[in-house]
Amino acid sequence: MSYKDRLLEAARTAGKPHKVEVPGFSEPVFMREISGADRDKYEASLVEYRDKQGKIDVLGHGNKITARLLIQVIVDEQGNRVFDDDDVDLVRQTFPWRVMEKLSTEALRINRVTDEAVKDSVKNS
Repeated sequence: MSYKDRLLEAARTAGKPHKVEVPGFSEPVFMREISGADRDKYEASLVEYRDKQGKIDVLGHGNKITARLLIQVIVDEQGNRVFDDDDVDLVRQTFPWRVMEKLSTEALRINRVTDEAVKDSVKNS
């Protein structure tokens, strides 16, 4: 196996799912570190939430932005995505806000996503 192949295999197997316990939630939630491509996809999806000045309108769309992040990072115990890209409204309508907020905080921590990074990516798109 070439060095390139070994590096790619190491990257594929490095991120084990993180188990997140949510108080009052009957199931643990598993989350993954997203790939660079998935992060680009998530950040590009925020473009539609710009206001007239080009800034992200979080107040008007916060729950959709949060749901878009969660469908990217929630996985089963083996690391397989649970939700499809089309499940944004399902997550928004089903998960209580306190659960979405807790999970999004953990997802941002696990993936080292900062407000500045997201704003820069939207500004540069």
